[in-house]
Amino acid sequence: MNFFEAQDKARRNTLWLVLLFTLAVAGLILLTNLFLLSVYVYLKTEQFVVSPETLSYFYSWEEFAVVALGVCLLVLGGSLFKALSLSGGGPTIAEMLGGRLVSHGTTDLQQRQLLNVVEEMAIAAGMPIPQVYLLSDTSINAFAAGLSPANAVIGITQGTLTRLNREELQGVIAHEFSHIANGDMRLNIRLLAILHGILLIGLVGYFMFRSLRFAGRARKGAGGIFAIAAIGVGLMVIGYAGSFFGQWIKAIVSRQREYLADSSAVQFTRNKDGIAGALKKIGGSGHVGSYLSSPAAPEYSHAYFANGISSFWQSLFATHPPLETRIRRIEPRWDGNFLPSEVSRAPSPEPVETPPTGAEKLAVTAAVLSSAEQAIGEVGTLNEQNIEYVHELIIAMPLVLREAAQDAYSARAVIYSALIYLQKDRAAAWAVMAQTADPNMQSLAEKFLPEISELDDKFKMPLLELAMSALRELSPNQFVQFKITLENIIRSDKSVNLREWVIRRFLLQQLDQHFGFRKMPRARHSSLDAVREDFAILLSLITHVEHKDETRAGAAFASGVAETNLEKLELISRKEFKLAALDHALDNLMRLKPLVKPRLLRACVAVIMHDGTATVRGIELVRTISACLDCPMPPMRPG
Repeated sequence: MNFFEAQDKARRNTLWLVLLFTLAVAGLILLTNLFLLSVYVYLKTEQFVVSPETLSYFYSWEEFAVVALGVCLLVLGGSLFKALSLSGGGPTIAEMLGGRLVSHGTTDLQQRQLLNVVEEMAIAAGMPIPQVYLLSDTSINAFAAGLSPANAVIGITQGTLTRLNREELQGVIAHEFSHIANGDMRLNIRLLAILHGILLIGLVGYFMFRSLRFAGRARKGAGGIFAIAAIGVGLMVIGYAGSFFGQWIKAIVSRQREYLADSSAVQFTRNKDGIAGALKKIGGSGHVGSYLSSPAAPEYSHAYFANGISSFWQSLFATHPPLETRIRRIEPRWDGNFLPSEVSRAPSPEPVETPPTGAEKLAVTAAVLSSAEQAIGEVGTLNEQNIEYVHELIIAMPLVLREAAQDAYSARAVIYSALIYLQKDRAAAWAVMAQTADPNMQSLAEKFLPEISELDDKFKMPLLELAMSALRELSPNQFVQFKITLENIIRSDKSVNLREWVIRRFLLQQLDQHFGFRKMPRARHSSLDAVREDFAILLSLITHVEHKDETRAGAAFASGVAETNLEKLELISRKEFKLAALDHALDNLMRLKPLVKPRLLRACVAVIMHDGTATVRGIELVRTISACLDCPMPPMRPG
């Protein structure tokens, strides 16, 4: 299954989830009506008798409808409340489970190694770098959470850091990246909200029963007290039925996804020993296992790397396949022996200095862009070559810029410096920056300007990705200040060029989603014809960037259109093209359904590959657009 099919399946799984939710609510309506009828008959006859004759005599369809409406309002209200409380996405889930953010400025060697692994994998996959949260549990477990890749987080336990080696840690992180790429996170949060609504009936019964202690022991009104007690106990029992439905839904939705994530982790890292070793150490860690101590752990049990809780429902409706089954799928000739899971010493320091061979020479290179079909096949995937390439690329990056981009404060100065370098009137840019930025920011940006001016093209996109990850640690007010300053610098020379637009769009789309200023668009368009004008704007931009000759530009544009079967689509001339229209066009194109996006991206790649090769600038522009469409494209180089 490729990235686009996985995204489409995630959308269809949401519809399947709605169907299961509807069936569960229907079951709760039926049980609640039967229970209330039993209580009502007993109060009238002092006998527990429920038969068709009794039902028709004591109960009417109007009363049934009232109870059904009450159950629906309670369940839907509970689900809506939970959904709103989780609107913060990944950070909200991580904090709910007791996680604390791992700062990019950490000096802890194990945490630094974890951040390096996450950064390398994210950049190698073309994905936004997730924030990392650390849970204090000594068990081995992890999870990915978020409403979109832009606000995704990876949570990991302290035991995972201290009990796994780098290879095994990489396998666990690759497993979680599979959940991010396949659209599982958003489904997990929706499932969490839905189950909260289903379980709310049991909570109402519990509070009704607890409220009786305030009623006193007076004999007066004993019948009413009995009725409240009976209803409370009954609703608690129905709540257990809700738990049954909830665990049933979790089991149906979750198990097959774990097999897919395991196989994807092996495919990403080309190393079955990593994830298999992590699973074997969970089995060999005794009672510690993979269990989490947070009181909120059962709510998110369907999203962990391995079983995070131990309960009756978990054994009856397991959200994860047995460890033995998962290991044998990865390693068919496994001997059945788990690995000891002892706490290890801190890892060796990760390399921080630039290699003596210099930044211009890397031992490993990114994959070569050879065709549109190859580019589409790479979307949403990882491979060992790209991970190693990014690892060396980050090490070879100028040390002063790399360290600055990994700190929330200095990352702002790096971005300001990159934008000021592009300005025609730098004096005006420094002046407008001084009006809104922090007082010490100008001197810091001036320090980075010489490094920015000499920076090789291959470092520019990774540098932006590192900076964007650090900028997520800003407070909302700091982000607003950063955004205003960024816009002021860009407009200081009364024009916006393509490089400025790329930096602004790439950074602000992801950060706006993270800070809640931009919502994820709903997939609405099932064909490119519905957005043909927006598509023409996008394809014209790529054509003019890659092909300066007008004749070649026309032929390249036609080759891109041929990939889509659209008719009468015309190239917008270079003089008439306006970058201002591009943001609106991209916003509309983001509403395309997953299975339509490959045609759009195939057309973009066909344009830059029209004469048999592509420039670095063209590739990075297509990668930026792909990222804006939530279709992460790994680093590639011209053939």
